[in-house]
Amino acid sequence: MTKLILFYLLFLNSTFAFLNIESLRQEKLQGRNLTGSTGVRLNDQRGNVDKTLIQFNTLNMMTNGRSNFIFLASYRYGKSFSREDTRQGDIHLRYTREFTSRTFGEIFQQTEFNKFENLTLRILAGGGLRLQLFKNEHQSLFSGLGAFYEKEDLIGTDDPENPRGNLYLSYLYKKKNYNISSTLYYQPNLEDTGDGRFRFSTGLETKFLGSFSQILEYTIKRDSRPPQGIKKTDARLSAGLSYHY
Repeated sequence: MTKLILFYLLFLNSTFAFLNIESLRQEKLQGRNLTGSTGVRLNDQRGNVDKTLIQFNTLNMMTNGRSNFIFLASYRYGKSFSREDTRQGDIHLRYTREFTSRTFGEIFQQTEFNKFENLTLRILAGGGLRLQLFKNEHQSLFSGLGAFYEKEDLIGTDDPENPRGNLYLSYLYKKKNYNISSTLYYQPNLEDTGDGRFRFSTGLETKFLGSFSQILEYTIKRDSRPPQGIKKTDARLSAGLSYHY
């Protein structure tokens, strides 16, 4: 039986996928070593609003003893009134190794692009420590401390290349049929502390019929020095369904 599940959704607005990495990391595999979620989202509207949006996303985790591997990829393409207004994608690879029950090492690599943020290509690689601050049956709080080196290809401006710090806090509240998660990232330029990026994401995932979930997520991002002509703050609200394996 194939583990690739396709599902189709209709949206009123351009949204992006809720991929709950923290919930996935803490999932009890019960004898399995692979878990994840894969989907396709389609939005096609005609009439007062003429819009097409196609989105593909996948999030997978493979566990082998004290090690786990995460693979995440997404792609979004959209048009409004026959004019292209969305074209972005990313691939993220992450390896995590458990040193103790509360301390983990991580290395990661990410490649992404976003045409409408004037980003032709961003490549980064780095690593760090992941620390368990608190955990019980229903709640957990983790922090991360690390760094990465990135190189960007931007339209209409110089192409930056610099190291950045990578700090995060990740909270998860999990019950049998739902979970709530929030993650806060701060990524300062280590060569210029006035250049920083913030990202806060919070979401609710409600499970039904075994493998299906109803998902609602809000994300806000702020880049203190975005490419020329791009706003510093970007916020999005996403809602949808998913199928997990």
